[in-house]
Amino acid sequence: MTRKHVCKHRNNPSTKAAPRLIWVVVAALFLLSSLTACSSFGKKEEVTGIAQYGDEGALFARQLAQRFPQRYPYSDEESGAAQMIAEELRSYGYEPEIQHFSVTDEEGVRRNSANVIAHLSGKGFQLSDKITDEDRDKWPESQKGLIMILGAHYDTPEFALAETEEVDEETENDFKWPEGIHNNASGVAAVLTAARVMRLEAPGYDVIFVFFGAGTDEYQGARHYMASLSSEERKQVEVMVNIGPIYAGDKVYAHAGQNSVRGGEYKDYQKRRKLYQVTDIFFDNQMNTKNRYAIYTNQASFLVPTDSGGTAVFREWTTKLSDHTPFDRAGIPIVFFESGEYRVKSVDEVMIESRNPYFQETGGLISKTRFDRIDLLENLFREMDEQQARQTIPIIDGGEEEPLETEEGDEGETQKIVPRLTLRINNTAFVLVQLARKGPLNYDFSES
Repeated sequence: MTRKHVCKHRNNPSTKAAPRLIWVVVAALFLLSSLTACSSFGKKEEVTGIAQYGDEGALFARQLAQRFPQRYPYSDEESGAAQMIAEELRSYGYEPEIQHFSVTDEEGVRRNSANVIAHLSGKGFQLSDKITDEDRDKWPESQKGLIMILGAHYDTPEFALAETEEVDEETENDFKWPEGIHNNASGVAAVLTAARVMRLEAPGYDVIFVFFGAGTDEYQGARHYMASLSSEERKQVEVMVNIGPIYAGDKVYAHAGQNSVRGGEYKDYQKRRKLYQVTDIFFDNQMNTKNRYAIYTNQASFLVPTDSGGTAVFREWTTKLSDHTPFDRAGIPIVFFESGEYRVKSVDEVMIESRNPYFQETGGLISKTRFDRIDLLENLFREMDEQQARQTIPIIDGGEEEPLETEEGDEGETQKIVPRLTLRINNTAFVLVQLARKGPLNYDFSES
């Protein structure tokens, strides 16, 4: 599939009277300029694409992973990571708050962590022009002060050596420990990128960016933050969006919460509205065609037990518990982003992140394994991207999506390869920026 650049030019009557040689020269030059571009002076027209946010997000993710690879809950490295995130937010113009909290473990030891929080006021929403005059009295003309929480945990799960692995004082420095580039430096970087872009592209919601500490210890940071909200603040929260590990899994998924499940095949559309807005953003912007980025929803469609004790069709939500869970249980609509593989036949398979044979020894797991390293993952995905680029018609996941468009170059069909880390961080951030402008039912983003 190719994109042809076509342009039309009017005939110049003056060339008809010119001598034959001059006419040939003019025609040749004219044809040359047409082949070069369809704009003045033979220059190619520059088309600005979506999610062109540069390499800042990917660079931060790498630095976070490399500087604090063992940022386990309550560790000194976790504390250093929190300070690094706060400094990054300050560089964007925010005034971040460090929300300290403590957890007492089973042995009675008090352990400390912190959430990093930043606020951005939104422009609000106005009643849609599509509302008829006779119905306009049913709703206020504008909605302002509604809250969207964008969160990601910045710690990484503690790594346990396999039974076949041994590390002593002599081999410790040579052992390749995981760095958490996938879980969850990638999610943190996506939220930071959205925070940076929203300074220029104002949201409709009042956005609260929360980087949770101790997320891999039963989402303790999210629990503490949720408990700190007043009843009035909770009423103002329209949605909580949690960005989990988005880098290394086979596909990027978005889920609604368990609170959107009513049982059987029934679902709460109001609680899933934000999820459907996410998919609208994906389709409306043709993100797969333009950027090789796709968002999937879980379509497993078998019955599973729910937290409420009933059973429901396993579709568009996940059984995974993470930083969104305290909000989900409080009845707040949530959207959970992660990367993984939901072509599964049982709930036991939900933990699979990749079916690539490269991860066979861990059963398809990347988080909390030795594979969660920059060098291993970047080398793997670079080879996969180069192989895909050599295909005549690159396809995501065997044809579920339309073939990707390519641009015709001097040597046939080629496509620009964007490293997976950059691609997923920037495109996920783009969706978040657009979602912050998608208002409640019957309301549009306020441009004024």
